[in-house]
Order: sequence, then structure tokens, then C-alpha cells
Amino acid sequence: MLHLIYTFRPTAAARADLPAFWRWVGERERWFYDGLDMAHAPRWYVCTVGPGVHTLEHWISFADEAGWGDYRSEVSRRSANPAWEQRRVEQDRWWDLLDARLLNDAPLPTVRGDAKR
Repeated sequence: MLHLIYTFRPTAAARADLPAFWRWVGERERWFYDGLDMAHAPRWYVCTVGPGVHTLEHWISFADEAGWGDYRSEVSRRSANPAWEQRRVEQDRWWDLLDARLLNDAPLPTVRGDAKR
């Protein structure tokens, strides 16, 4: 699996109205990932301790590099539509992008349940 991870810092507007911010995040996720079947298991995490306190991490997974490539191609294609792109960039009102990275699963067996050692 390949995991695309974004780190965001909510803007002052988002911090001023967290319920509206989280509603927007949910609506955006449904809209943005609609039809992007190569993107799996979107997850959100809030950093509660450490230097990035109150930042968000958004993880989206792909079966392999080809799936990630298909995702990038489709997002690029959609961004050529002015209405779609305008809606996508409304994110600037809600967060600042701090980092983006890709992780691959390590080639180790997955431990399930209470494995005895």
C-alpha cells in the first residue's frame, strides 16, 4: 500500500468556528473523493501533543503506485474544470498546507490481534 499524507494547519477562520470547519471537511471529502475509486480509507488525525499541536493529518491510501498515478491524473483532469477548481481552492479559507509526503508499507507481515511472541 502507498499512503499519501497531508499536514494542515487550520486557519484563524477555521479555529473561530470549529463546528463549521468540520462540517466543511466532511462535505469536501465526500465531494472531492467522489468517483476516485483508486483512493482508499481516508483518515483524519488531530495532533494533540508536540510541535504540531492542533495540526491535522489527512491520510489516503492506494493499492500501489499505479493507483496513486491514476489519482494524480484524475485530479489534474478535474482541475481543468473552472467550477471544480474554484471549489477545490476554497480550502485556502479553511487550512494552510504544511507538508505532503508518501509512505509505503514495509515488507513485513501484518500482525493481527493479540500475537503471542
